[in-house]
Amino acid sequence: MQISLVSFTRLPSLTGLRFFAALGVFVCHAALLTARDEGGWPPPVLFLLGAVGVSLFFVLSGFVLTLSAQPTDTARSFWRRRIAKIYPNHLVVWVALISLFRWAGMPRQDNELPHPAPSWLGDLANALLINNLIPLPKFLFAGNPVTWSLTCELVFYLLFPLLIPMVVRLRQQWLLIAAIGAVAATWVIPLISLGLHGQLLPHGFMNGRLTAPQFGLVYGFPLSRLPEFILGMILARMHANGSVGRIGVIPSVTLLAVCLPLGIAVLPAPFYFSAITIIPVALTVRAVASGDAHGARSLLRTPGMVLLGNVSYAFYLVHAMILALTLYYCSGWGAVTSACVAFLVALVASWLLYTLIERPCFQRLTTVNHRPSSQPKQIAQPPVTEPSSQG
Repeated sequence: MQISLVSFTRLPSLTGLRFFAALGVFVCHAALLTARDEGGWPPPVLFLLGAVGVSLFFVLSGFVLTLSAQPTDTARSFWRRRIAKIYPNHLVVWVALISLFRWAGMPRQDNELPHPAPSWLGDLANALLINNLIPLPKFLFAGNPVTWSLTCELVFYLLFPLLIPMVVRLRQQWLLIAAIGAVAATWVIPLISLGLHGQLLPHGFMNGRLTAPQFGLVYGFPLSRLPEFILGMILARMHANGSVGRIGVIPSVTLLAVCLPLGIAVLPAPFYFSAITIIPVALTVRAVASGDAHGARSLLRTPGMVLLGNVSYAFYLVHAMILALTLYYCSGWGAVTSACVAFLVALVASWLLYTLIERPCFQRLTTVNHRPSSQPKQIAQPPVTEPSSQG
């Protein structure tokens, strides 16, 4: 994986931004579970905050991995670091969830999707993060349902050593065109899905407007989400070269706040999950990174926000389980109180998971021992703002 890119500059605000992506997913699931507990459906914007958060994770992932890539890195060492980053936390949470589902009797949240209860084989496939690659009903949403985005990330990681040389070789004058192409691909996929027929999903405001095959293609199919990851890679080249003028964080977030409800109002449902927000998401990532590069003051780079960003992957993994536990065992507390308690418990659990599992396992699994007589080989440092998924 031979590349040539500028040396990686620490961008702590991107780490802080990761937490807001995870928070969007939490708000989505909290609104969904509490509304369903009361027999209703959450407002469309709250529900789609989860989709925005996942899209932000994918763009961030491509951006950070590209900007932090080293010429001396190899595909094997890259894949080793990615596996060390993802699997330890995932397996710990998987064991906890399967124990709750299979032996403690806690019901699974079916999200009203038309699929049967997951099988044992489905749960075991989820331990390997391959269940969403198996197009069988009892494999979908098995194990920890939010890990579908990790399957997407694994596909991105597998392709990254092939993609990075192509992105690095792009001439500066072609970067904007390449970015527009990635955005266009994000729009083409839901456009293609309009021809897919099947069982209609009974999802509240999307009732009668979205079929199960459409949802599967535009939301969970890894190659359908690949343009978002590639867009992040191209944005990293733009950032490194300073080739595109910067739009500020506030205008970018304002555009996001406008595009989400406007897109819901005027476009078909398959466009809701990434297409309508991909441009403001990309502009936000670019603006936040540029702010760090220029030394701008930012709440996102404060120690507290950086800590929250560091634990965001663990938070993403545990939040749905803790929400379900709180609503199941503490249903008498009320929806809002239960969601607030679940948020605080998830924060504590994610910090413990990050401190006791994620960080030490990553250090142990990525440490390379050399023979005294051998020449040490430089190993690329892990990204400072490594994001994960989800939604």
